[in-house]
Amino acid sequence: MEVCVLGSAGSEAPGFNPPAFLIDDFLLLDAGTVSLTLDRVAQCRITHIFLTHAHLDHIKGIPFLVDNLVSMHRTCHIRILSGKEVISDLKTHVFNNRIWPDFTVLPEKENPVMTYEVITTRRPYSIGGYHIHATKVNHAVPAYAYLVEDPSKGALVYTGDTGPTSAIWKKMRGHDVKALIVEVSFPNELIDLANVSGHLTPSLLEGEIRKLARVPEEIYISHLKPQYRLQIESQLARIPGAHLQVLEEGACFRVT
Repeated sequence: MEVCVLGSAGSEAPGFNPPAFLIDDFLLLDAGTVSLTLDRVAQCRITHIFLTHAHLDHIKGIPFLVDNLVSMHRTCHIRILSGKEVISDLKTHVFNNRIWPDFTVLPEKENPVMTYEVITTRRPYSIGGYHIHATKVNHAVPAYAYLVEDPSKGALVYTGDTGPTSAIWKKMRGHDVKALIVEVSFPNELIDLANVSGHLTPSLLEGEIRKLARVPEEIYISHLKPQYRLQIESQLARIPGAHLQVLEEGACFRVT
């Protein structure tokens, strides 16, 4: 699978966009930024968006994406997938005809540009040869990690936002995980803030790595707060036993 980084920052600033990871042009993990980084042809190729949770920096790109698509060719359709709590938040607080139009009935109810689907942690979702496993993680709101397994059984894990957790690491044991995208939002000095908000620091990440039965070949770091980026990178460099790489926006990598 090819993964392209549309955004990977833990906040928005010039040169830094919120998280969105595009797999093989059609499958998006989170949607913090979409239309600012993809042209309209590429936007129309996206068919499925798996959301980790409903915080604004992970959903912000969806309203503008569907707004673009509804005025394009009527073959452009997006399916939004996540746990029931996340879908409920989108319906209630975003696409409620007050904050933003309800695009599940536009341009017409029989042919909407956007649909929702509630997924379960009990069985994988299959699309385009991929199997996507959802697992709950430890964040300030209901949140999910995703294990994306390709037809050759190689897998990518994306934690989304999480503090110290366990279920996703247990889920990895039964799969050939080649790469892990994991968040580190704050430097070690702000560990109290990280704990209360459900995020990781480099020291907390080191503890999570120790929980892994097998460390993936590549561990990609996302969600750094831009103002602490250099500080976090320096602290990450001192973690032994893993190949850590801070993600750069616009970069693409293959998971094989």
